[in-house]
Amino acid sequence: MKKIFVLLLILTLLPLAGCAGESTDSSKIQITATLFPQYDFARHIGGDKVEVTLLLPSGQESHLYDPSPSDMAKISESDLFIYTGDMMEGWAGDIASSVGSDVKILDASRNITLFAHDDDHGHSLDPHIWLDFDNAKAMCANIATELILLSPENEAYFTENLINYTNALTALDNEFKKEFENGQGKELIFGGRFAVGYLTRRYNIKYKSAYDSCSANSEPSVQDITALSDFVKANDIKVVFCEEFSDPKIAREIASANNGEVLVMHSCHNTSREEREQDVTFISLMENNLSNIRKGLQ
Repeated sequence: MKKIFVLLLILTLLPLAGCAGESTDSSKIQITATLFPQYDFARHIGGDKVEVTLLLPSGQESHLYDPSPSDMAKISESDLFIYTGDMMEGWAGDIASSVGSDVKILDASRNITLFAHDDDHGHSLDPHIWLDFDNAKAMCANIATELILLSPENEAYFTENLINYTNALTALDNEFKKEFENGQGKELIFGGRFAVGYLTRRYNIKYKSAYDSCSANSEPSVQDITALSDFVKANDIKVVFCEEFSDPKIAREIASANNGEVLVMHSCHNTSREEREQDVTFISLMENNLSNIRKGLQ
């Protein structure tokens, strides 16, 4: 979508970020996405009409990310820049306001209401909106709308991909609903920072957590850890969850009270190097979450 000589210049000056390959195809819509969910949604809906770059390096926490000049250059040469909102990527709004007018900007959380929870640090919003499948579908619809505006001749293609992907999300949503209908009365234990509020809220999941939020400033007290350890032992709970990219030390301490194991509950905001090599998808990560939940409910 950009002139070939411009793309060649960019390629000689800087490495491509995230999950992009070593070259770009100027016949395709060039998309840069800040986080894994919108990256994966865009590549499924856009199909072979798009080329998508994931901005976050593998294993990088979005809250702590500091965009480099090469990131800015990459975004400025994109046709579409997708981010999620100020609550998840506080740095993305500044980027969106500074790139040229040739780049279309999409806040994928458009028309999605963030829910708030009260914790020890006050009233805060949870930005992990995609963990509610209705929100994930809305994000996909927002992306499809922008792709159609950029390439109206491919409207039927994007629409068909959107329908197929939405159906896949619905099927997985139904699997989650079925599991929690069968697991009523049991509680999941979280020993890491709590980033799955939309998931627990959607399915009315009962849980106990050492942390009150996903905030980097959130730390459990000794009393909280002891109380959870006692609860795990008293209720013969064998699985304690932690989030991706986290130190599982506290989760292990809680699980050890009943000789249990620690499993990951993936918030899907980013992926590790190994996961990228395996070409994981949002759906495959959520399927793995469901598998781990089944173990936690046994």
